[in-house]
Amino acid sequence: MPRILKHLISLVIAIIIVMLIQTFLVRGYVVQDKAMQPTLSPEDRVIINKVNTMFNRLHGGDVILYRQYGQLHISRIIGQPGETIEFKKGQLYRNDQQVDEPYATQGQIKHLELRHVKGSEGDIVPPDAYFVLNDQRNNQSDSRTYGYIQHSDIIGHVSFRYYPLQRMTWQFKGD
Repeated sequence: MPRILKHLISLVIAIIIVMLIQTFLVRGYVVQDKAMQPTLSPEDRVIINKVNTMFNRLHGGDVILYRQYGQLHISRIIGQPGETIEFKKGQLYRNDQQVDEPYATQGQIKHLELRHVKGSEGDIVPPDAYFVLNDQRNNQSDSRTYGYIQHSDIIGHVSFRYYPLQRMTWQFKGD
C-alpha cells in the first residue's frame, strides 16, 4: 500500500506542476483559421509564451494570441502603446517611419488612421492597448473590427510552431 501511495503523490505533484506551467508560462494552441497565412495555417500547432506578456515585453511584429468577445484570435502587433500608426497609399507608417511588411498578404490597406479605429480618441495607441492586424489583410477580424486589444486580453505571443514538423519555426517576428 505505501508504494501505491508514493506513486499517487508523485502523480498529483506532476499534475500540479503541469497546471502551474500552463497557467503562468506556456500553453499549446491549434490555429483555427487562415487569417495569418502564410505565417500560420489552420491546424498548425504552436506554443504560446505567456512570460513576455506578464512582464510587458511585447513588440511590434510579434504574433499574439488574444481573447475578444469570448473567442481566441491570433494577429500581429502593428502598434504598441504610445505609437502612431497610419497607412498611406497602401504603406504602413509607424511613428512616421515607413515599415516593410513582407508577411502581409491577400489584400492591402490603402488608407487607415487610428482616429477611425473603434473606441479611439486620437492618433496614438492608448496606454495598455495594442493595434493588431492579420497577415491576410482582407480578413478584418482584428483591430479594424474589434478596436484596440487591451493588454489584459492578450494571452501570450506565439514563440514556436512544432507541427507540422517540416514547418517547425522559432519566433514569429516581422519587423
